[in-house]
Amino acid sequence: MKNIKLGACDWGLPGAGLFAPRIAADCGLDALSLRIGLYENDYPLTRPQLQRYYLEEQQKTGVEYCAIALNDFDNIPMHAREGTKEHGIVWDLLPRAVETAKALGVKIIQVPAFAESEIKTDEDRAMSAKALQYLCDAAGEAGLRVATENLMDKREFEALYQAVDRKNFFLYFDSQNYQLFRGYSETAILDGLYPYMCDQLHVKDGTGAMSGGLLGTGDSGFADTMSWLGAHGYEGYILLENYYDQLPLRLQADDPYDLLREDVKILKEAVSKA
Repeated sequence: MKNIKLGACDWGLPGAGLFAPRIAADCGLDALSLRIGLYENDYPLTRPQLQRYYLEEQQKTGVEYCAIALNDFDNIPMHAREGTKEHGIVWDLLPRAVETAKALGVKIIQVPAFAESEIKTDEDRAMSAKALQYLCDAAGEAGLRVATENLMDKREFEALYQAVDRKNFFLYFDSQNYQLFRGYSETAILDGLYPYMCDQLHVKDGTGAMSGGLLGTGDSGFADTMSWLGAHGYEGYILLENYYDQLPLRLQADDPYDLLREDVKILKEAVSKA
């Protein structure tokens, strides 16, 4: 593959990414996706002081911030109904997310649609689309894109895509989630949804556990996925999302940084061969 930048999700790095830019730079990575944080902590990344720290670290390390993940949507439904406490939280976060993305110079606001934000009904889809439309419109004014990570098949995602109906709305692909949680073939998902993808994706692996094994050691079909992406000319960011100091992966080495360095090596080799 050509024109590839390698990075990581800060929430998977040892120490939960406390020194994420430095860790990424030390491991030879180009980019980071940053989580915006939780409601109970008032979404730390939205605060100018923390943004200043991250920008200072960026100047020191040269690591690019390529995405901001609205990770609290695992806990708070993006499709919360009007009149609920959760609806107020969602619509307070959305404009703050856009301002944070602009302040940190990221390219994509990544919106997970798992757990509490999984779309199960027509009303869920309509409410989610409303939130995504707002994000797309507000982010679009600054030249930013919005991408949703989910477990939808082609038919389901196309229904959401049509409901959102914005040119800066995309799919955020993950190399394990579809297989682990739905039993789908990752390459079959790519066959159907690749035209909707943004130029960023997550890679992780494991057998029966999310982010539970080094790349290529699980049952997600990592090698096939990388070959598929290479054959179709994928260009952009590939971000590690293994959890190096969490169970069960951390049991595979005495030092989680050794696991991270090994995964970087595996990923670089896979990219060079694809």
